[in-house]
Amino acid sequence: MRNWSKFFLIFFYFTAHFSSNSYAAGGGETPQEVSYPNYPPAPRFQTWEEANIKSSGCITCHTESDQKTMHVSQSVVLGCTDCHGGDSNIKKPLNSKNKSPEYIKALKKAHVVPRYPDTWHYPHSANPKRSYSLLNKESQEYVRFVNPSDYRVARDACGACHLEVIQA
Repeated sequence: MRNWSKFFLIFFYFTAHFSSNSYAAGGGETPQEVSYPNYPPAPRFQTWEEANIKSSGCITCHTESDQKTMHVSQSVVLGCTDCHGGDSNIKKPLNSKNKSPEYIKALKKAHVVPRYPDTWHYPHSANPKRSYSLLNKESQEYVRFVNPSDYRVARDACGACHLEVIQA
């Protein structure tokens, strides 16, 4: 039994110290300093006119979604940036291709950028494997952007209407 204990101790030591950085949160990448603007909490009440302004730039690229507000009920009046943050004033440049310099520049201005862009494969939207530990090192603004229902940020994104559920 004692030999197995030594084996596992040595195995875990080498695994922790000499494994590929691609499995570590941040992948060995130095976090970039990002100055985020203030993204206010989602409001409990607003008009559709106010909500539509908060989605106007987003829907120039994101043309299809489940529901306008990502809620089944049409009585929920929210714009994209209410829950996700970001800048809805930025629109897709006319006649731009998805990989053109103009498009990438607009994308980076509109979206909340991560502190670990290489590890996230930014600006691609597919999450890397094992992103749960990477999210622990990310900014609250970026966590809110990629997943507003994450309990670390849910108060700002969803708390105006769902605070009892979040607290429970």
